[in-house]
Amino acid sequence: MRPGTGDVGLLGLAPSARVRAFAVLALTLFAPFFAGSSKAETWDRIGSYAALIRRAGTHTLVAKDCPSALLGAFHAPRNALLICANNIEDDPRQVWVVLAHESAHVMQHCHGGPLLADHQVGNALARIESQSQTTFQELRLYHQSQRRDEIEARLVQGMPPDEVEALFRSFCADRLSHRKVAQPPDVLDSPP
Repeated sequence: MRPGTGDVGLLGLAPSARVRAFAVLALTLFAPFFAGSSKAETWDRIGSYAALIRRAGTHTLVAKDCPSALLGAFHAPRNALLICANNIEDDPRQVWVVLAHESAHVMQHCHGGPLLADHQVGNALARIESQSQTTFQELRLYHQSQRRDEIEARLVQGMPPDEVEALFRSFCADRLSHRKVAQPPDVLDSPP
């Protein structure tokens, strides 16, 4: 996905955003995981989150011809998030997990580095292992240079949608505040 770009962690955020981001990540690491809390139940929720990602300047794409093992990807040089429709069931809960996971890579891109402080990575990995041996084993397949990014993405994909969005707003705040959304022309004020 995206090679690590440094050990800045939460320190590069404004103090208020840093506190919010740290609180969200700390809750994710140490609070109990409630089944079903991490999934968006509606296509509207997915659409509104994808729109937020686009507002931050990231292109969102849906492909129907991805390789069989690929569910999604983030390409940092093109600032593009891809969802592989041909490999995901037509179920908003499954699509949300992939979108949340890939949006974590967008957050890393916005932030210019990891989301977790160095001392939080071990706890994050232990939490992933306690939740899913399969996911824990999958992390071992990644090259060491990608493993930390993938640990963070798997934590984000397990968070409730409101927390994922709050985290995105914290890490991508600069991009959201500096981008102006082009408004469509008002048809009623246009001359015939």
